[in-house]
Amino acid sequence: MSTLVGENQLPSSHGENPRAVDVPSKPLLATLVVLAVVFFGIYHQFFIAQFKAAIAEPSDWGHTFVVPFIALWFVVLKRDKILALPLRPSWSGLAFLLMGILVYMLGSVGPKQLIHSHVRAVGVCLSFLGLIVGFGGWRFFKECSFPFFYLFAFGIVISKRIMTPFTNDLQDISASGAWLVFYVFGFDVDLAGNTLTVYDGDVSYPLNVAEACSGMRMLVAFLALGTAMAYVGLDRTWQRVLLILLGVPVAVFVNILRVVTLGLLSRYDVNFVSGEFHTFVGMVWLIPAFLVFILLMWIVRKLVVESPSVVEEQVAAQQAIRFARSPISRLLASITLLIVGAIAVQAALIQLNVFLVKKSVPLQASLDTIPSRMGGWKQIGDEPEYSDAIIESLGTTQFIDRAYINPTSPSFGDFKLHISYYTGTIDDVPHIPERCWYASGLSQLGNSEYFPLAIDQSEWSEDGNLNRATGLPYEKVSVTHPVTGVESDIRMPLGEPLIRITVFEDSKRPDLRMVGGYFFIANGRLTASSLGVRNLAFDWTDEYAYYCKVQFSASFELSASGESFLEDYLAGVTELTNDLIPQLMRCLPDWAEVESFDLEISDSPSAVPVTTNETNS
Repeated sequence: MSTLVGENQLPSSHGENPRAVDVPSKPLLATLVVLAVVFFGIYHQFFIAQFKAAIAEPSDWGHTFVVPFIALWFVVLKRDKILALPLRPSWSGLAFLLMGILVYMLGSVGPKQLIHSHVRAVGVCLSFLGLIVGFGGWRFFKECSFPFFYLFAFGIVISKRIMTPFTNDLQDISASGAWLVFYVFGFDVDLAGNTLTVYDGDVSYPLNVAEACSGMRMLVAFLALGTAMAYVGLDRTWQRVLLILLGVPVAVFVNILRVVTLGLLSRYDVNFVSGEFHTFVGMVWLIPAFLVFILLMWIVRKLVVESPSVVEEQVAAQQAIRFARSPISRLLASITLLIVGAIAVQAALIQLNVFLVKKSVPLQASLDTIPSRMGGWKQIGDEPEYSDAIIESLGTTQFIDRAYINPTSPSFGDFKLHISYYTGTIDDVPHIPERCWYASGLSQLGNSEYFPLAIDQSEWSEDGNLNRATGLPYEKVSVTHPVTGVESDIRMPLGEPLIRITVFEDSKRPDLRMVGGYFFIANGRLTASSLGVRNLAFDWTDEYAYYCKVQFSASFELSASGESFLEDYLAGVTELTNDLIPQLMRCLPDWAEVESFDLEISDSPSAVPVTTNETNS
C-alpha cells in the first residue's frame, strides 16, 4: 500500500541508508492543504489576473492553462530519482519565501516604476521556490528545477508592452518572407511596409500582415512545445538547447507559409483572410510544423552515436515519499510567514490606497453620438467597415473613424478623425502613426514634434471640484446634446493641450505629405505622449482607469501648399478640436464623479479586452 511515509529499513541508492523518520500522513496532508490555501490567498490577485488575461486572449495565452499540468508531468517522470533518497527539508526555504513576499510587495506598493505584474511574478516564483526547498530540500529542488523554470517561463502572461517590439519585428519578417516566396514563384507582388499586394492582371489583392499574422503565437507555442519535447526526448543538454533554438526558425518559416497561403486564398475570396477561417488556416499549418519539428529532433538525436551503456545497478522502486527529517515544522513556519505577509501586503495596499486591479468605466454616451456636423465642419462619406482581424489588432470595439471637411476653409482639405476608447487595461500599447503608418508602407520624415493647440477656453468656468491627482479645479462648459437638444454642463479635461505630429511620405506619391497627429485624454487629463498615458490613466491610487486616443490625419500636396502644410494642418486641427472636445467629453466618463463615487460604475468592461487587462501592471 502506498503512503506518504516509508519504512526505516528500505534500501537507498549508492549503498547509503540514511535513516527515514516517520511522518504521519494525515497531518502532513492537512498541512499541505492549508499551505496551498494560504499561498493562493496572499497571491490571489496575481493568479486571478493571470486567469482573466488568458481567458480574454485564449489564442495568445490559452497554453498557460496547460503548462502547469505539463510541469507536473515532468515531476512525475522524475519520481524514481525523487523517491530514491529521503527528502531533507531545509529551513533555508524560509529565506526565499520571505524574499518572495518582499519582492511581491515591491511590485505592489513600491516605486511606481516597479509596480508591475512581472515584478510580482518574480515574487511568486521566489516564494514557490522557498516552499519547494522547505518541503523537500535542495536535492528535491534540483530534481524539480526544470519543471519549476518551465512553469514560470511559459505559464505567465507576458506584458503587451514587452511583447510588442518582438511582435513588430516578426511582422516585418513575415511580410518580407512572404514577399520573397511570392517573388521566387513568379507572382506579381508588391510590399509596402507590412502590406502585401498580389496582382492578377489589373486586379490587386492587398493583404495586411497585422499583429495576428506576426507568428508570435506560433513562436511561443513552439518554444513551449520544443522545450517539453527536448526535455523528454533528448539526454544531453546541448541537444536540448539546439532543438529549442531550432524551434524559432521553424515557427517563423511556417508562419511565412501561412501568410502566403492567405495571400493565395484572398485571390478567390477576401473573406478567407479574416474571421474563423483565418484562424483555421493557422491551425492547419501547425500539423506540418509539428512533423518538421519531430524530424529535427530525430536528426539532433542522431548527431550522437550512443556507445553501449553499462547496465547500472537498479534501485528498488520506492512507492512512498520518505523524509530524513519532518517537514511539518518548516511547513507550519511557512504558513505563518505567508499569513503575516498577506496581512502586511493587504495593510500596505489599504494604507497607501493602491489598486492593482483597475475597474472599467463605461462611456456616458456612445462615441457614435458625436455629431456629424460640428461648427463649420461636416462629415463626408460613411465610416469604413473593418475586418475582425483589424478590430482585434485595434483592441476595442468602442471607436469611430470619420472624415470631416470645412467648406468655408478649403485650404484645410479633409481630415480623418479617429477616436478610440479603452478602459480597464493597464499596460496597453496605444496604436500610433509612428508604427502603424510605417507598417502600411509610408516613410517617416524626421522626428515627431509636439505643438500646442490653441483651444478656446473663454466660455469655460471653474466647476468647484478639484482633481485628486493634481489639486487643480475642473472647468465646465455648456454643451448641447446633438439629438435631444438639451443643454448640460460638461467638465473639460485638465492639462496643457498639446498634439504630437509626425510627417510621412509615400514613395509612390513623392508630391504628397501625410500628416498624423494625436493626443490622449486619460482619467480626465490631457497628454500627447503615448508613454505618458500610463502615468496619467493608471495612477495606483485610482480604482478605475480609462484613456481615449484622438487622432487627426490629413494629406497635402506640396505643389499646392508648399512648406505651409504643417501650418494648415495645425490650424485645421485646432479649429476642429475646439468643436470636438465638448462633444467628446460629453461621451467620456466624468472623472470628477468617478473620483467622488457619485456615479454607479459597472465592473463590466466596455472595450474588448484584446490587450492584456488587469494583469500587466
